[in-house]
Amino acid sequence: MPTSTHWDVIFNAGSPQTVLGIDFSGKECREPSFTGLASRIGSGYRFLQARPVTVRPGHRPSGYEYIVSWAEGARQDGNPMRAVLGHRVGGMYAMIVAECISQWEPEPYVILFDPQFASTEFLSHEIHREISATSSLMSNDEIECARKIASEISDLKSRDMVQIATYAVESYLEAITPAFERAGLGDARDSELNNHFVWYMAWLSVAAELHPSRALKESIVITSRDYAGLPSRMLFDDADRLAGRWIACDVSHADLLRSDSAAKEVLDLLESR
Repeated sequence: MPTSTHWDVIFNAGSPQTVLGIDFSGKECREPSFTGLASRIGSGYRFLQARPVTVRPGHRPSGYEYIVSWAEGARQDGNPMRAVLGHRVGGMYAMIVAECISQWEPEPYVILFDPQFASTEFLSHEIHREISATSSLMSNDEIECARKIASEISDLKSRDMVQIATYAVESYLEAITPAFERAGLGDARDSELNNHFVWYMAWLSVAAELHPSRALKESIVITSRDYAGLPSRMLFDDADRLAGRWIACDVSHADLLRSDSAAKEVLDLLESR
């Protein structure tokens, strides 16, 4: 089935009414997922989550590699797509997928949770998070070197985000290789332990090349109380014109996808059409 290749069923496989969720996922992902949201919305809807696209170190992925498989999987699935949800940078992909779906059926709702744009600032922020997660393996000098690479990324002015991300990944993995070798893990550039990080950097950089227009203006944005403090947030002075509707939930960013308030907002939208 298409869902086994491009989408994972995360809730209620038996319902034809389908909701798609796009977020970066993986066994090491530290962010909440759509599973908690789906269980709170109830049994009336089947939830599918996009499978991440695997990327080799040094490979330059394109938006086409991500979007075409997800859109084609949704088309072949044959069930009505009621909404496409996007979390953080996943919102950029969600909007494009929704626009693709509108080619063969009515365009689904686009619902974005704490949406963020990909930027050099965001890449730098996420590399710093990765450094913190692996710092126990590194010496102080290696940590300083890795943090210098991450800080340099935020100052780069190139518009080629894929090129920047490729450079960042290669430089970072080279910097932490001595620490990996001391721990008996081999070359960090060849270690499967870093696949998640490589795929995530590719995911962020490709999102920067996506330019949704119609779906953005018609989207519904659900934000947490932490949203204003997130890097590269999709929040501007003309926010009312940027998206169709903004809904604020009094929950933390970490709890947004598992909150009853966010689930109620989504369910109300689904049942209004």
